[in-house]
Amino acid sequence: MAIKRVSTGIKGLDDLLCGGLPENSCILISGPPGTGKSITSLHFLCEGALNKEVGVYVSFDEPRESILLSGEELGFDLRKLEKKNKLVILEYFTIESNLYLGERKRVEEEINALVKKRKQLEENGKATNNLDNRIAMLRDRIDEIEKAVRESRYNVTQHEREEIFFSRLNEIIPLVKAKRLVVDSLSAYMIYGVSKDSLHMFIHRLRDLDITVILISEDAEDIKSLEKTAEYLVDGVIRFHHLDSNTDTLNLQISKMRWTKQKRGYASYKITPKGIVVK
Repeated sequence: MAIKRVSTGIKGLDDLLCGGLPENSCILISGPPGTGKSITSLHFLCEGALNKEVGVYVSFDEPRESILLSGEELGFDLRKLEKKNKLVILEYFTIESNLYLGERKRVEEEINALVKKRKQLEENGKATNNLDNRIAMLRDRIDEIEKAVRESRYNVTQHEREEIFFSRLNEIIPLVKAKRLVVDSLSAYMIYGVSKDSLHMFIHRLRDLDITVILISEDAEDIKSLEKTAEYLVDGVIRFHHLDSNTDTLNLQISKMRWTKQKRGYASYKITPKGIVVK
């Protein structure tokens, strides 16, 4: 039986993978900072959105707004995808708070309505001072919500947070009919003193979601501290490299990929204003 493929959104990488990632596989992308791992994951999610495959992006350390801005700089309109219900962006340390999700959404909706009303008043040459003050207050409220939730992370154990995290994922994935998931990053997850057994369970639970997963790691060295547990458990490993610290020479290597042929050796690539381009 032929293996179903999932396009990464990067043609050159798909060519190296003989068509794309195996469907419902769990793939580890590792490499040092600045090699384009997160950019690759955005290609993956946006490609899914173009093909009616909803994606979920879970960030461990980068704020949601920062992810949206990073996408905009590369021409990925993540806000538009969210509005069209083709993408869901979640922060791992705030995912447990239904109150946070509900209140933030309500405040954002009120801000959007007020911004539209302010535009109408401006077009009619009317004062907007009261609206400006209300919008500023609501934006301050969003900052307060985010601060409260960030602080609440220290009152929840790692085990409790993981249970809430997977409970939420198992809720969201069927609700939005998601087909793609990005977890960014495994390195941030392991900062909190994760044991080998915990990492083993974490990856197995991701694989049990029956969804194509990209798991990002800051560097392959992170995995060695846990006896390369992650590399053995995932279905594929793609490594990104700076081959020369004095230049911008970037190369990637597919070091493991189950159920599919792949081209061996190194392939050079560039990070361009439009994302990753594999030569």
